[in-house]
Amino acid sequence: MEKISKFHIHGTNSGKAERFNTMYLVKIALLSAIAYIIFLFEFPLPYFPPFLEIDFSDTVAILGGIILGPMAAVIIQFIKNLLRLLLMNSGTGGIGELANLLVGIAYVLPFCLIFRRNNLKRFIGGSVAAILIMTVTAGLVNYFINIPVYLGSTPHAEKMNMIYSFYIPFNLVKGVIVTIVSYAAIKAFRQVINKLQ
Repeated sequence: MEKISKFHIHGTNSGKAERFNTMYLVKIALLSAIAYIIFLFEFPLPYFPPFLEIDFSDTVAILGGIILGPMAAVIIQFIKNLLRLLLMNSGTGGIGELANLLVGIAYVLPFCLIFRRNNLKRFIGGSVAAILIMTVTAGLVNYFINIPVYLGSTPHAEKMNMIYSFYIPFNLVKGVIVTIVSYAAIKAFRQVINKLQ
């Protein structure tokens, strides 16, 4: 990101700036398409309700955030969910995509803001912050959006019981799994990341 930031700030040639902007958009589009495809391959985790599913599209957003900056990760999350809303009938009327967008941003943005390449401590710090913020966000999203929409008027105690019983544990487990996969992806594609930065 340091290379990109310096180029963006100090570059004075309009042609170079246009090429930079074009390449930025191309990379965003490519990564968003990959994230959307991976997003299609969701699967449930054992011991959790079947409607709670995990996928690894957040890993693509993480890679995009490392290559292009934290806002790129947010944009990839937005486009991924927009494509799902437009191209698939998820049966949620957009509520599922909105929830996934909010929870996904809560994971990738803290990670990309804290993480620094080749720094294990920053990776661990970013991962812990991302998992905790994602889990809290998921609890709030389910309390204020998903549960009222799908279950109607539900007593506070019942909502909290659902959140503590499976929403929070699921997102903690999901966060750990996605983080491990993201770490492996960063290691596997480090040469590609270096070239694209």
